Amino acid sequence: MEKNTKQRLMEAAIELFSTKGYAGTGVDEIAQHIGLKGPNLYKYYKGKDDLLDAIRERAGEEYGKGMGVNAKALESIHTQKEFKAFVIQNVEFTLNNEMAKRMRRIYTIEQYRNEMFAEMATKYQLIDLTTFYEQLFKKLIKEGTMIKGDAKIYALEFVAPTMLMIQLCDRNPEQKEYAIKTVKKHINVFIDKYFI
Repeated sequence: MEKNTKQRLMEAAIELFSTKGYAGTGVDEIAQHIGLKGPNLYKYYKGKDDLLDAIRERAGEEYGKGMGVNAKALESIHTQKEFKAFVIQNVEFTLNNEMAKRMRRIYTIEQYRNEMFAEMATKYQLIDLTTFYEQLFKKLIKEGTMIKGDAKIYALEFVAPTMLMIQLCDRNPEQKEYAIKTVKKHINVFIDKYFI
């Protein structure tokens, strides 16, 4: 029962943070969302920050499983076909996974109010992705799969349109089909331009 309550509190917090913002949601409101009195939340979490840390940890685990942006993926991509399949799988995951969508909403709402959220948004939506693709493109250039050039600029050029389509879907979920179609075209253009 305790684990179930802890999980329910986390899910209530994710829902409320992603609609009202972290700053706009109180501990009492989170507890009341699942039928508890506010102080009961402290039996399961030290406070709102502790709850946020648990949410970030869970989101990290889901991202790790669903996105696969890691050293193993880096070493497993050698061809245009593998590259395209990897990117499409990641885009579909991030557009369909509720945790991913809600975390982006939280960062978007809070990034202008809280420096920590601004740093997290930059890390997850720019730095981590461009760093991964820069490393991947350096490897593919070295392997002779891509033309020689600045892998960092290639990464920025590749990631930016994809992130724009994800942001479009976050604001207008009915645009998902268009966004995925556009990302697939973008991948093809990028491959034609930079792959050998």
